[in-house]
Amino acid sequence: MRLSDFEQSTAIAWSGNPVNIYVAEIKDRGIVAFRAEDESDAERIVRDQSLRDDLMVLTCGGVPLWDGLAAIQVRRARPDEEARWRASRAKAVRNGDIEGEEEAWTAFLVPLADPGRS
Repeated sequence: MRLSDFEQSTAIAWSGNPVNIYVAEIKDRGIVAFRAEDESDAERIVRDQSLRDDLMVLTCGGVPLWDGLAAIQVRRARPDEEARWRASRAKAVRNGDIEGEEEAWTAFLVPLADPGRS
């Protein structure tokens, strides 16, 4: 998985601080896990237009992840969701998609399809 403009714009060097993982939830379904400093930062990330564009383009089961109208809730990740984020990020580091010191990483929690790709 390549870094999106959104992920690149939010890349922060590891600072030794605890890593807080949040989830954007749409219609009571966890969609994407990401790192944020705190809840306010998580809300800012979810309002980012680049992320919202991704949520409208990417699909799961032939349906866009977000219709552009439904509320997007932010909450702390559950332990299983945080584990999935960490595993996805570790794989990206191993594959050379991101540098090990970068904190920014977005892990989708649902199976994805990008209609723009064949």
